[in-house]
Amino acid sequence: MQTKTKKLDRRVQYSRMVLRQSLLELLKRQPISKISVTDICALANVNRGTFYSHYSDQYDLLNQIQQELYDEIRSAIERTLEMESTLDLLYEIFHTIEKNGDLCKVLFSDHGDKEFLWKVLTVAHDKTIAQWKASIAPMAINPVHLEWLYTFIVNGSIGIIQAWVLGGFKEDSSEIVQFIFKVSRLGLQQIL
Repeated sequence: MQTKTKKLDRRVQYSRMVLRQSLLELLKRQPISKISVTDICALANVNRGTFYSHYSDQYDLLNQIQQELYDEIRSAIERTLEMESTLDLLYEIFHTIEKNGDLCKVLFSDHGDKEFLWKVLTVAHDKTIAQWKASIAPMAINPVHLEWLYTFIVNGSIGIIQAWVLGGFKEDSSEIVQFIFKVSRLGLQQIL
């Protein structure tokens, strides 16, 4: 009985893996709205019944892929936030993106979800704003200006990360992390 369960688990894992790989391969060429379950199954060499035993449609499959990456990045961010270091936080984000490079190339491309990277980078919002307020504490600063700075830095970081990922990770992630960190610090100093 135990062997049969293990064999089934391996088959389930294999089916999910090939379906995910097939969707990602198709996303390199076209948006999700142009991809059908039939397309995914044909590329994966899996029947539609197998697909529907795991996912409701192609959007559900994409959502689950994104959710797993989001959960991994969020977990790394939350571990780092406990250390209260923005620099360590940036290193964790970049390390996780680099580790999942093939997936990120597809998700951050023209056919990926434009909101996904924003969702990832805003996980640290509350903690970052609190750290900034603590670091500038007795100075009075308009909280709206901190929100603007955070939005500015996140949007700039998104652009940099997308260019880095889609450019094939040519630049050293440490150099990019240092750059974003310095720009963030300069921005905070300028609004003080």
